[in-house]
Amino acid sequence: MKGRPDLYTRYRDEMAIFKNPTQKFFAAILLVGLLFLGFIADDYWILLLTGALFITIAAWGLNIVSGMAGQISLAHGFFVSVGTYTAAVLGGVATDRVLGYNLDMVIWLPISGFVAAGVGIIIAPLAVRLKGLNLGLVSIGIVYIGTYILSNLISVTGGAGLGRKTARYNFLGINFEDGLILGGLELSRNQVLYYIGILLIVLSGIGVKNLTRSKIGRAFAAIRDGDIAAEAIGINLNKFKTSAFGLSSFYAGIAGSLMFASTGGIEVETFNLLFSITFIAIVIIGGVGTVIGPIFGALFFALLPGLIRFGIDHFEFMKTLPLNAPQIERMIFGLFIIGFLIFEPRGLWGIWFRLRNYFKAWPFSY
Repeated sequence: MKGRPDLYTRYRDEMAIFKNPTQKFFAAILLVGLLFLGFIADDYWILLLTGALFITIAAWGLNIVSGMAGQISLAHGFFVSVGTYTAAVLGGVATDRVLGYNLDMVIWLPISGFVAAGVGIIIAPLAVRLKGLNLGLVSIGIVYIGTYILSNLISVTGGAGLGRKTARYNFLGINFEDGLILGGLELSRNQVLYYIGILLIVLSGIGVKNLTRSKIGRAFAAIRDGDIAAEAIGINLNKFKTSAFGLSSFYAGIAGSLMFASTGGIEVETFNLLFSITFIAIVIIGGVGTVIGPIFGALFFALLPGLIRFGIDHFEFMKTLPLNAPQIERMIFGLFIIGFLIFEPRGLWGIWFRLRNYFKAWPFSY
């Protein structure tokens, strides 16, 4: 209704992705700004932003199973590794030690998600039988079992301590390993990956948003709030918990297939328990159970090294600290986790939500 932006007379309006023209306008401005940023930022910041985009997709996956469906999972990093190595095998180059089929990105990118989703569905029956702390402990076991299996699949992973190269970046027969020239426009490899990340963020973000307003999303919320009550009103716990793990793993696989593109190589030791816990921390800092929260958390995590480096270069007091940059990064990250858990459980999204409501109500306090 005109003049009453928070009053809806149709469910269709209330459940829309963008509920009013203002949101559509700012979303368009943000998208244009991201596209323009790829041309003005230097390669280092493009690299960090690209990492943030891919981490966001992985964090959305964890948010589906933990934030929306309420299933504790400490094995998310394992599903990321499944997508990573699926892409490396299908899109990588074979050597005398590892497999590689040098397929196009159009093939290995979606297959990475589907293979990870298949592994998630296989493991999902554990989630039906367990919940809470017990499920969390079992997921820790999955991380160690998965790491052991990957370490011994030398033809896939290259073996512990050796590693292998990531997938080659051929899109529809076009190789952009050394950049891409489109007419008079020259893009570096990192810029191409950045724009691929923006495309995937838009598509996966729409997917997550549509999930929250669908029947499946409402079933996830009911299971999260009380699985016994959800089952009592006719929700099939086996079906929806399996769906949550499958969707979560799909997002993890897609993110994993591209997350290590900047490094060019991967090692099994990367996908340890700390790697999985990092995603939990990102979701906590961003905002559990929200769509925008993982974006905030991923940006914070990915850009923090660059901000610390900037601070060390420009502020004398940071140069005198008895800590190096990685130590400062870990300390700040840990303090933010503790601070948000104690003072703002809804994370950065909670702060954004309160600021938005304040300015919407200003100059009134109610």
